[in-house]
Amino acid sequence: MSKRYVSLASKIVMILIVSSISAVLVYSCFREQISHYYSFVDDIAGIKEKRTKFFKDFKEKAKDVNLTDKKKIKKLIKTKDPYLSVYIYDNVDEYYVAGNYATVLTEPVSMITPLYILQNDFETDAYNMVYTKTIQFKDQKAEVELYDMNLLKYIKYYFYAALFTSFLTFLLPTFFFIRHKVKYIECLKQEILNMSHGDLSHPMTIQGRDELAVLAHQMDGLRVTLEENYEKEKEMQQTHHDLITAMSHDLRTPLTSLRGYLDILALHCFKDQEQMDNYLHRCIDKVEQIKELSNKTFAYSLVFEQNSHPQLEKISTEELLGYIEENLNYLELEGFIIHKDIKYIKKEVLLDFSMIKRMINNLCSNIQKYSDKHVDMTLTLDDSFDLLLTNKKKSDLSKVESNKIGLKIVKRIVELHEGACSIEESEETFSIHISIPLKRLDFISSLFNYLLISASSNTSAIELPGATIGNTLSSSSMIHSITTGP
Repeated sequence: MSKRYVSLASKIVMILIVSSISAVLVYSCFREQISHYYSFVDDIAGIKEKRTKFFKDFKEKAKDVNLTDKKKIKKLIKTKDPYLSVYIYDNVDEYYVAGNYATVLTEPVSMITPLYILQNDFETDAYNMVYTKTIQFKDQKAEVELYDMNLLKYIKYYFYAALFTSFLTFLLPTFFFIRHKVKYIECLKQEILNMSHGDLSHPMTIQGRDELAVLAHQMDGLRVTLEENYEKEKEMQQTHHDLITAMSHDLRTPLTSLRGYLDILALHCFKDQEQMDNYLHRCIDKVEQIKELSNKTFAYSLVFEQNSHPQLEKISTEELLGYIEENLNYLELEGFIIHKDIKYIKKEVLLDFSMIKRMINNLCSNIQKYSDKHVDMTLTLDDSFDLLLTNKKKSDLSKVESNKIGLKIVKRIVELHEGACSIEESEETFSIHISIPLKRLDFISSLFNYLLISASSNTSAIELPGATIGNTLSSSSMIHSITTGP
């Protein structure tokens, strides 16, 4: 992936940090706006009217009461509202006269917990709502302070709203993030199930830059690979089907003709010896046609069969060279001029000789079809089968039918022997270079060679179980060179 990778853990940590900061900011916003809530409740709940009525009634009663009459003053400031505290101060002498505490202040305080501390943060201002008026008593004027704590009855609702909103602010981003990732995982799960059911046409959904996106990217690569392999398999199956269909059709005609000619010969339905010879030649031609079609069938099966394995067998380099020269001699009889440079070492190697023969046959067949009679060949048989063929093309190749299957066979055989094949082609020339490693025999063979060398140096025979090897075989390690030309 080209984009920068960000892990899921990092994303979750960042979301938690941002959510926490947002929750604190929301709570602080509620705390800053609490005065507006007090004003709202003061009007809506009728607290203001109750307070106004209290001062009106208090003022009427105070006209008949002296500040020095403690009993009447105490009775005067006594209230039935548990959320009101009343204090009287002398304006003249400036001292406290009397006070009545709200009963709510005498109630036990709950345990100090984080939740209580937060709640107390909102209740602080409610405890300090003080209203002062100058009241005329019978003997003098005095300051009357009213501590109205009725807001405490409503502060909890505001507190719960602030706490709930802050909690949502903290929770919702994390919730939506997890919900988004779960939906994405469900999407990937469904797409993987579709892949398992054979649907490879739809690409994987890639979102984000985390582990899930990396997984989706890798799964999409797997999907593409599976799709390509599936298409190759379909093409191979179609090729096999077309091959069988074509070969069945092509074989039917020569077989029918061959059967007709053989019936004529079997029934002696010919006029003379010349006519019989003519029918025999036609039978031979039809057999050659069938042979050619059979070779093509083998060729196609070798090219398109993926599980082919060479059947290695022990052969000598002289035997391999003999087969090559046999084919070259045939080309020379056909009028080809071959410049040969051959070097080899006498030894035994492991090859699939039938495949190698097929490769040599296809190379010689290509020379016969496409070369202009002049061929350069370099061959070395040592640690590897190293062959270089170069020739000029015929001037007119438009009349020569070609499906390139011969070269495909050669490449396939070389690949099966763990070798390398390279082709260079221009408008006028064609060159192919083949290199196949020649596998030696096992340790026993190496031991035999060591014993042969020792025997050669000592010029005496060594007797082994079932065989006698002497110094006359020392020539197996010699290098032979053959250079021929026109």
